[in-house]
Amino acid sequence: MPDLKLVYFKMRALAEAPQLMLHYSGTPYSYEMGWDYFGQPWSEVKSSVLYRQLPLLVVNESTEIFQSGAITRYLAELTGLKPDDALLLAEVDALYEASQELFRPLNPTINFAVGEEFLSMRSKLIEQLAPRFEDFERILGSQPTTPFFFGDDPFYCDFGVFHHVNLALDLDENLLDPYPSLSKFLSNVERLDGVKEYLDSRPELIGVGSKPQLLIDGVAKSTGVVND
Repeated sequence: MPDLKLVYFKMRALAEAPQLMLHYSGTPYSYEMGWDYFGQPWSEVKSSVLYRQLPLLVVNESTEIFQSGAITRYLAELTGLKPDDALLLAEVDALYEASQELFRPLNPTINFAVGEEFLSMRSKLIEQLAPRFEDFERILGSQPTTPFFFGDDPFYCDFGVFHHVNLALDLDENLLDPYPSLSKFLSNVERLDGVKEYLDSRPELIGVGSKPQLLIDGVAKSTGVVND
């Protein structure tokens, strides 16, 4: 197993699906803030970083894999969280891509928006999420006896969907009431060995909509790309 280091920031966003996969598969890795990895504030180093954004997966202290989709697919291959059948893989990847389309503005809103901006975005987001949640509900309903989208075991797409749907509950805890299959899917992922432990131990996101912070080692830290 290669040495893995995941580099990101203080937010619950693009590093979540990779971390869920790593914990579910029992794959060791370390997590490092961008300013620690680069040894400089992000504002000073950003222009010199490939693609000028994170997350970044560092493999064996040498190879740097940028872009969250590339990271997720590499880890899916490494951990066996992708199907062997090419047609099924295409369906899995389509679902993963559909989940990633929810990133903006959902992730930025939950992690950073406050006050009137949050309230305005919240109502728009709930409306925008409904068609995609209906799509997820339809797919799950086509296989009502299986716990995950494509069978008895999860693939990388399941973790992509889980992150965004789980995050959306910060908009409204009753958001999934019209989607019983999607709600059950969330519970199935939450109960997975490794995932449950990760969800219980990851920094808690507090103050959504007013003063977003992560509780890191018991200390509230403002979300963002600055080391405070």
